Amino acid sequence: MATKSRSKLVPWLAWGLLSYLIALGLLAASDVLKNQEYLQKDYYFRSPAFYEQLQQHFNLFRNVHVVYNHWEDKTDAEKIGQARMEQWTRHFETMKTIEVEQRKAEVQNQIQTLQTWIDNEVAIAKEKREQAANSAEESGAEQAKAQSQDAQNPPDAEEQAEIARIRKEIALLQDTEANILPNAERQKNERIEKEIKNYLDFHNKQYAAVKHSLSARSGSFYYYVQDLETGEMYANRGDRPASAEIAEAFYAIRLPQTTLEGGALQSINRSFQQYRLEGIFLFPKEPRGFSQMIADHAYFNTLRQRLIYELYVLGATVAAAAALIFYLRRNRCGIEVVQQNYTAVIRGIPLEPRLLLFYVLTMFALSYGSSAALFRLPVGPSHFAQWTLLALLIGCLGLLLGDAVLLLRNPQALREQWNAGLYRKLQGYIQAKLVDRLILTKAILIFVMTVLFGVFLFNVMKNFNFTSFTYFYYGTPFPEGYVLFYTFVVMPYLFRRILTFSRILTGAEAIASGRFDHTIVEKGRGNLARLAHLLNNIRQSIKTSVERETKSERLKSELITNVSHDLKTPLTSIMNYVDLLKHKDLPPETIASYVEVLDRKTQRLKVLIDDLFEASKMASGSVELAVEHVNVADLLQQALAEFSDKIEASTLTFRVRVDNPKVTAPLDGRKTWRVFENLISNALKYAMPHTRVHLALTEEADKVVFTINNVAAYELNFDVDEIFERFKRGDTSRNTEGSGLGLAIAKSIVELQGGQLRIDIDGDYFKVRVEFAREAKAAAS
Repeated sequence: MATKSRSKLVPWLAWGLLSYLIALGLLAASDVLKNQEYLQKDYYFRSPAFYEQLQQHFNLFRNVHVVYNHWEDKTDAEKIGQARMEQWTRHFETMKTIEVEQRKAEVQNQIQTLQTWIDNEVAIAKEKREQAANSAEESGAEQAKAQSQDAQNPPDAEEQAEIARIRKEIALLQDTEANILPNAERQKNERIEKEIKNYLDFHNKQYAAVKHSLSARSGSFYYYVQDLETGEMYANRGDRPASAEIAEAFYAIRLPQTTLEGGALQSINRSFQQYRLEGIFLFPKEPRGFSQMIADHAYFNTLRQRLIYELYVLGATVAAAAALIFYLRRNRCGIEVVQQNYTAVIRGIPLEPRLLLFYVLTMFALSYGSSAALFRLPVGPSHFAQWTLLALLIGCLGLLLGDAVLLLRNPQALREQWNAGLYRKLQGYIQAKLVDRLILTKAILIFVMTVLFGVFLFNVMKNFNFTSFTYFYYGTPFPEGYVLFYTFVVMPYLFRRILTFSRILTGAEAIASGRFDHTIVEKGRGNLARLAHLLNNIRQSIKTSVERETKSERLKSELITNVSHDLKTPLTSIMNYVDLLKHKDLPPETIASYVEVLDRKTQRLKVLIDDLFEASKMASGSVELAVEHVNVADLLQQALAEFSDKIEASTLTFRVRVDNPKVTAPLDGRKTWRVFENLISNALKYAMPHTRVHLALTEEADKVVFTINNVAAYELNFDVDEIFERFKRGDTSRNTEGSGLGLAIAKSIVELQGGQLRIDIDGDYFKVRVEFAREAKAAAS
């Protein structure tokens, strides 16, 4: 028995080991192919990493000895340069001229305005005196004489004082106008000085940085370069490197040269020719201090050694896999031995998805094998996990491939799989579900006619013996390709379009019959898909409109019922107590109690009517807001103080948390206080007795947030949006006080001020969140 079990286990272990070997070989081959350039000896000196380091060292040399040459010995004027200084001067002179013209125009306009005012005042005073003189002439000669003498007098003292003050202002403005040009000249000079300072500060820091960076590399980078124009020598060592030292260096190069390979070397060589430089760059084999080049070179050599080991692993893997395959074939342990337990599962997948699965797994295995890092150090569990995953993928591919081999050996099984595939199912679906058979007939007719026309056209062209076409016809299997193209490309495309059109017809009939839950499947692109999308939008719009209209009618009916009930209740009480007061034999105490009830009911009726009018005004948007920066925390405390008696009389416990007692927001204080009043009143009316009501005022990035949470005394079995409807109450029996308009009014006030009021219901937990913007916003329409 043990021997039989062992014989069944051997093929599994052998094929599992083969999967691991193939996975290992794939990983090794992929890594070697991906990094094959590193196998070249001294590849580092042709790599982008080397060129980048070389370019970096040259840039430091160029900045210190070419761009900032003798920077410390130059004066500020030499550092800036005459051309740059003239450019700055022209720029700021232009700015000065524009500012002077603008300022002079402003001052002259002010002087002209003041002078016009003086002229107008004098003319008005003169006109008044003339009118007074004319009226005096009519009243009498003596009086006319006196009035005429008064008419010769100048303006009164008050007018003279005002005119004198204005003339002083004109004189000050004239002095200001005279000082505009000197002030502008001084401001121009200050701007130039600031520009000079910024320029020198930046380039001094830049020079110090590159000089320090170059000095830090003095132990790993030697240079000996001469300026051919000036004869000046730039070197970070005393003597010129000898030939033996150059030969033993890690890397050395003489520049410029006639021909060079590598983009960075060509760029450096051109720079040497451009700046008229000649010399040597040398990197010692044993630097003083750290050298990035030496470190990169060592890394490249390590990588090359690893790839060589991987080639050994690849060769050993191929040999082991070949030996294992030979063993399996010799002992007749083919893959069918392992696959017989999975044939039913594999055959349960349709043929087309199986082919697609094989393709996807193959692509994934190749992609994963090329990206896995199995040979990177340090070795850990993740390496074995990657190896195992790839081995499982290869095992799955082996099962699929083995099943394909069995199907090819058994034509009857292959035919059965084909008939059970998706293509046959789609063909049957089209024949069963197609609405308009005439469309299918026309499509098939067009298909056949175009195929026949193409074959006929090819034969005609061949018989006319067109040279180029004859070569194309006989040199390539174009007619057969034409038929295959129509069979496997045009025909499936045609059937897909017909099926899409069929779905659209079915959906249109459903919409026309009032079945708005039917959705047309939107597949692909093009006009038919767009038409399906538009019909779905029309269906959704009609469905939404019907639902909205149904809801509107229901809410309208509830509104009429609620308004009638809430207005009729106090009105009925008033009528009853008025009838009782008509009895003349009532004692004074009874009359007083009746009057008190009448007053309470009247106030109740007034509150209902006022709330109804205010809700209507809010809904219409005809409310003027006096927006100013108000302390929201103070408003909340005032609202709580207003309800302090009712809170103490209730069995509720109010917990208030205010993070910042000085938080402000641009709001209408009176309206916002009404929001707090309505929300606190709502909690007092509808919160479950002997529970806590939590109030919090907090700040967020751009808003102030007020929350009030309580446990409801009534079952919250309605939609959240409906609670904002007018006359809607959580108390469906309508036994509590209130108009049912409080939340609707509060929401309208908050939204008119650019905020939001949101209600969340979690079981019987009633949560209100109010957000006020920290900056003034227009109310949403």
